[in-house]
Amino acid sequence: MTERPLPRASLACLAIIHAALFSAAAVLLPWPHFSVFTGLAGLVALGHWATAVLAIAGSPKRALSWRLTSLLSLGFLGYFSYASIGSGLYINALYDGVGLALLAASIAAWCVGALFLLPFSLWGVAATGGFLRRPPRGPGGAAAVVVGVTLLALSAAIHASTARGAPRIEGPEQAIDGVVGEVLGDLALGAPARAVPSLFVSAASTCSERPHAYAGTTLFLTYLDRTSGGKEPRAVSECLQAATLREATAAARERLVEKRGPGEVLIDVVTRSRELPDAGMLLGAIVVLPGLEGVCSSATCLLPWQLFGLDAFTEAANISALQAEIGVTAPGLRKLLGVPGDRFAGLDAFRTRTLVLGREGTLTPYRHLRPARVEPTSESVTQAIRDAAQFVVSSQVKDGRYRYTLQPFTGATSFDNFSVPRQAGTTFALCDAARFNEKAKTSAKASLAFLVTLVQSSDGVGGIVFPKGRAALAGLGQSALSTVALLACRELVGKGNDAAIETLGRGILATQRDDGSFRPSLDPRSGKATDGKDALYASGQAVLALVLWEGKAGDGLTRPPELAKAIDKAMAYYAGPYWDIPLRDFFYLEENWHCLAARAALDHHRNDAYERFCIDYMTMKKRFIQRPDSGVDEDHVGAYAFGHVFPPHHAAAGGFAEGLAAAMALKRVRGESTADDEVVIKLVLGLLVHHQWRESSCFMCTRKLRIPGGFSENAASPTVRIDFVQHSMSALLHGGELVGWVQ
Repeated sequence: MTERPLPRASLACLAIIHAALFSAAAVLLPWPHFSVFTGLAGLVALGHWATAVLAIAGSPKRALSWRLTSLLSLGFLGYFSYASIGSGLYINALYDGVGLALLAASIAAWCVGALFLLPFSLWGVAATGGFLRRPPRGPGGAAAVVVGVTLLALSAAIHASTARGAPRIEGPEQAIDGVVGEVLGDLALGAPARAVPSLFVSAASTCSERPHAYAGTTLFLTYLDRTSGGKEPRAVSECLQAATLREATAAARERLVEKRGPGEVLIDVVTRSRELPDAGMLLGAIVVLPGLEGVCSSATCLLPWQLFGLDAFTEAANISALQAEIGVTAPGLRKLLGVPGDRFAGLDAFRTRTLVLGREGTLTPYRHLRPARVEPTSESVTQAIRDAAQFVVSSQVKDGRYRYTLQPFTGATSFDNFSVPRQAGTTFALCDAARFNEKAKTSAKASLAFLVTLVQSSDGVGGIVFPKGRAALAGLGQSALSTVALLACRELVGKGNDAAIETLGRGILATQRDDGSFRPSLDPRSGKATDGKDALYASGQAVLALVLWEGKAGDGLTRPPELAKAIDKAMAYYAGPYWDIPLRDFFYLEENWHCLAARAALDHHRNDAYERFCIDYMTMKKRFIQRPDSGVDEDHVGAYAFGHVFPPHHAAAGGFAEGLAAAMALKRVRGESTADDEVVIKLVLGLLVHHQWRESSCFMCTRKLRIPGGFSENAASPTVRIDFVQHSMSALLHGGELVGWVQ
């Protein structure tokens, strides 16, 4: 095929590197189903593997394999260019603020893809005869290919960015509120005699006409139908369309007068709609805005709050290491709508002005199923802590555990992936907030009794192993945080667990290395620590446990003589060599528990460098708090987030505020200013108060279990997990105390 001898060793090495990369892209990237990207990446990977094998064997057929793989790679680059840059241009044309960031991200993704697709492919084509089966004359041939592929991709991308259809807009929100208020404002029912059913409806509604193409007003009406024929009213959602908003609202009034049962009514007026592009897997995950947009297939529609409640925004990528489930998929949306297909093309996204008609006839605008955000007050923050504590107490089951996850609309619960550290952390937080709930003591006792049953030991040195009696290593985190809970709750529940505290404490000491760090686990059958990589969070929890044991919480307990020295070594290590890298001034991992340990040590075991470690860490984390001028959605101001792409997690904001409250306490003792910290923590607490489920905003919640007081993951996922509540409750308590909102 060519007179020039082809390389063997270098070709084999590069082919193996590319094969491994594209194999990982095809197999490991968290796509929910097979896609064009997956198929092309897999074919390119197979081609590189074949080329590598043939090159190692010295076969002359490696030329053909290399050539075909190179041509396939260039074709893949064309598709990848269209998919990434085209989707980025579309999103940029569609959304303010976030659009430009996503366009930049798509260009960055293209650069990475081009780096691995273009150079090796051009070399392969050139080395095996060129594009016209003859050696290229100089670098001009390669340059022409690059320019050609780029121009083709850009032209297709620009076409994709503009061929989305013009959005239709209903009108100003204030005008909508005025008309709906005039027509429906006097429909008061008064308070019902008993608790009303949930207003959540999972089924799609069908309109007379496709809302995107309809020239009049599309209005969705959700209410409890007293004429449904069942034992209690049934929630229904209907689509009403008329030439004007006033006519559509009048039709809604007639329907409510005829059928409405007790409870709130939701009025969703379509204000804007657009055709979805066939965005593909790369940016299709974010083509629908979580919690703000609904989706229609022709005249069949699901409202924004329905997609949220059905968890439609968590299907595109499941990144277990980050505990992140993000994005929509076309097959997932179509399945919920009950229509066939696997593409976004043919679907419309739409926004609504959502108004809630209360039982007394009041009309309130809602976003993300919440009324407008208001500044927190002492009363609202204190009530949020009470509600969170009550949620925790009501989440406990007979064996002492707290329900791990809860779906607020269906009431589905799960103990899958149950975590002892989160059980212990929740107990620790509940004891902290015990004065806000009269049942906290009883609940904490039951939880601690459960944790104590998990203790395994040898000669008085032990750890926590779950499930009970299992022959396994005791992880440092579950043992340390259980010890923290036992010590922090000791004043509240009594001294009945003292033997377990001392056993676990000696186990923590047994895991400490000579340099002050901690090994990740302990064999409770021998009392010997086992080496390995450090476990995230566990080291800070271990220091906190030892500090509490040494302090007032451990008064009356037996304290080993080496305890104080162990704390000294740990603080010196984590304040020094632990994070002694060039990134120290810019970035840290999750070190919140070290801040809590430094605060707990203020009255008996201070260490200047360890305190500074916490303060520096929280200074870094403050950079990620979204402020009013950050350009984020108004409901996400105060969130801890790396950008505007995906809805921020409430638990991350709560954990941040926990750490910041500890750092503020350290600063005040050290005589340092906390002025900016106070501004930031108020923003974060305001976010948490706004997004907490309350009785007034829980008209769609299940009545089977208590939901008020809980925190969903974010505006894209309704799931409530017990540690979301733990961190948020602790943040509200300690942060609220520091800014004077909690007495």
